[in-house]
Amino acid sequence: MIRRIEKILERWFVLEPPLFQVLCLHELVSDPSLECIMRSGRRRLEFNPDALAGMSDPALEELMKFEAVRILLKHPYERFPDGCCMVAACLGSEVTVSDNYIFCHHWLYSPEDFSLQKRMYYEWYAMKIQEMLPPSQDGDLAADGAQTASQVKAMQESVALWEEDEMMSFQINNVIESTKDWGTMPGNLQQVLKASLKAKIDWRKILSGFRASILSSERKSTRMRPNRRSGFDALGSVRRFNTKLLVAVDVSGSITDKSVSDFYGVVNSAFRYGFEAVDVLQFDQGVRSVVSLTKAVRDFAVCGRGGTSFQEPIDYAHANGYEGLVILTDGYAPQPEIPLGMKARILWVCVDRESYDQHKEWMSNCGRVCTMQLRK
Repeated sequence: MIRRIEKILERWFVLEPPLFQVLCLHELVSDPSLECIMRSGRRRLEFNPDALAGMSDPALEELMKFEAVRILLKHPYERFPDGCCMVAACLGSEVTVSDNYIFCHHWLYSPEDFSLQKRMYYEWYAMKIQEMLPPSQDGDLAADGAQTASQVKAMQESVALWEEDEMMSFQINNVIESTKDWGTMPGNLQQVLKASLKAKIDWRKILSGFRASILSSERKSTRMRPNRRSGFDALGSVRRFNTKLLVAVDVSGSITDKSVSDFYGVVNSAFRYGFEAVDVLQFDQGVRSVVSLTKAVRDFAVCGRGGTSFQEPIDYAHANGYEGLVILTDGYAPQPEIPLGMKARILWVCVDRESYDQHKEWMSNCGRVCTMQLRK
């Protein structure tokens, strides 16, 4: 079976250069125990030889193309979609590939099968499909009532090797960037791959870096630690790190309940990046509430739902001496004025890519800007 796959790769060397290059970055591994027919991840291309034995060469080649396209899109090597189970990730990837590449020998789920719009991106499809999946008794999710346990297990297996690998993503980007001959790859998929070379905005990394940029410390004398020069004859010192962070959550009428829930997901993530306490301010045309949190929250009450003004949370952060201000919003409000002498650094987190594109220019004049969505 490996020889059949190698023969197809030899043909791709001339006919399908980018597909050939990305699969050559992977080790071929035969595994008869697999429920799925073929899967990729962790720099391996694994396959079930018994399942492939009765498959024609054109069908086998098309299956390899499917995995190669998923690799080019970097689905197995970038951050797993937030809040998605393995079935949703599998189906989201399949829908994305079928939306950009036509397959004749294998039936794949398409956006129409889930009543979703075409030409969207992988994370969006995965999250939308996740919302449609009913919970099963074992705590995971089944695809739908028509799916058998074996089919669900195959979908879970097909993405089981997926994990973030920046080095592999870099190598795949090099393949895309250096490709001149795209073979049979359709033009719309070429454009999607080229667009993926643009730097992606990941609010997690920005929030982590933002924490480092505003970190403050207090020096305190102590006898529990010896002085570096004179030992215990003199007081030593320790530094206690504390940072006053204010997270301003836009609860105006233009923000959906789903977006507010996502905003609080960002609030909760602050504790994973080293913040010991976070003050959360809800605002629309004014400040509606301010609470101090020392741990992640699941339940929260929303008040407001009026218009939007950024001036109030900015003035509040300035008046109360915060070092950092994170504003979660859709951006639809007049540009605020930054008070003279304000020490708080501002991070704008836009609810989606559209609001980011529309407001990033003026937002970047008074802080850093990112979007909650990972990529377009």
